[in-house]
Amino acid sequence: MHLDLASVQPSLSGPKRPHDRVNFKDMKKDFTTCLTNKVGFKGFGISEKDVAKSVKFQYEGKEYTFNHGTVVIGAITSCTNTSNPDVMLAAGLLAKNALERGLTTFPYIKKSLSPGSHVVS
Repeated sequence: MHLDLASVQPSLSGPKRPHDRVNFKDMKKDFTTCLTNKVGFKGFGISEKDVAKSVKFQYEGKEYTFNHGTVVIGAITSCTNTSNPDVMLAAGLLAKNALERGLTTFPYIKKSLSPGSHVVS
């Protein structure tokens, strides 16, 4: 088996359904388009004037701002990985090593490592 690492595209899920895959390079455009699309599979139905709205909040004595698309949960989870737990462990170790090497997140972001459905386990 041969894998050309240059062909690997980082991706994210969503923005509405966790099983939808969007290449990272396309995520901003995809998400901002979804904001004003009609409510449905790829739409939130937000008016153009409301897209720019934000809200300030306090967390642990500091002020932060939420905008549409602000990340609040960072999770490593997959129901398919319960049948292949070494993949979940590898992802967890990768995240641990990234933190040890200086990766930081905002303190209000909930971080989680959890298998999804136990149906396949």
